[in-house]
Amino acid sequence: MTNAVEHAHTSILGRVFDLSKRAVVLTGGTGNLGPSVARAYLAQGAHVAAAVRDVAKGERLRAALADLAGDRDDPGLVVIAADPADRAAMDRLVEEVVRRWGRLDIVANLVGGYATSSAADGDLGAYRGSWDQKVATAVTATAACLRPMRARGHGRVVSVASMAALKGEKGAAGYAMANAALVRWTESLAEELKRDGVTANTVLPRIIDTPQNRAALPKADPRSWASPDEIAAVVVFLSSDEASGVTGAAIPVVART
Repeated sequence: MTNAVEHAHTSILGRVFDLSKRAVVLTGGTGNLGPSVARAYLAQGAHVAAAVRDVAKGERLRAALADLAGDRDDPGLVVIAADPADRAAMDRLVEEVVRRWGRLDIVANLVGGYATSSAADGDLGAYRGSWDQKVATAVTATAACLRPMRARGHGRVVSVASMAALKGEKGAAGYAMANAALVRWTESLAEELKRDGVTANTVLPRIIDTPQNRAALPKADPRSWASPDEIAAVVVFLSSDEASGVTGAAIPVVART
């Protein structure tokens, strides 16, 4: 059963999109969505550099993907200590990626997490927490990655936001605001980059089938939720040459809800 779950992405993607020789910078790789997205990229032949704040978690990610991660001499996946919200750290990571693989093609921004906050209370601290987690990381990591993309005239920026970006939710004002801001920023970025061969898009899950969501919603049917592998398939599509005509889009992944 474990093997079937770990390789479920194969039934969704197979080797549909050829990302061989592509280099990916991945943030949020140690979260609930990260392993599925990293595995999907590796399965399509891409090289992946995971920017991690916690190196121990990064090494566990690499161990979980050992069948595709390559070896130390020729790695398909490298784990690099870098805070996605720290521009200097991300600039160093980008330099290492370009030095190692000679290119940087894709940045996938996965950092996130749900947090409650009241619209009526006006808790700016809670709002800033969601902003720093969702927006600051994506903006900073992407800015660092754009220089080599624009220089080559090719690149993909894919960020995972939430359906809350489209409609506010009771008790989650800061979360909705941050996700909406990420979508609006991505639209602006797409307009700025559309002559440079670089696309920018967001993916909008509703509820993801994670252990935390199962625990928080014990009466719900998780079979109706989007799986990490289903979201990963959309992220990889938007990273492909086949998605060259898609930019500035916010794509819902609501599964069966």
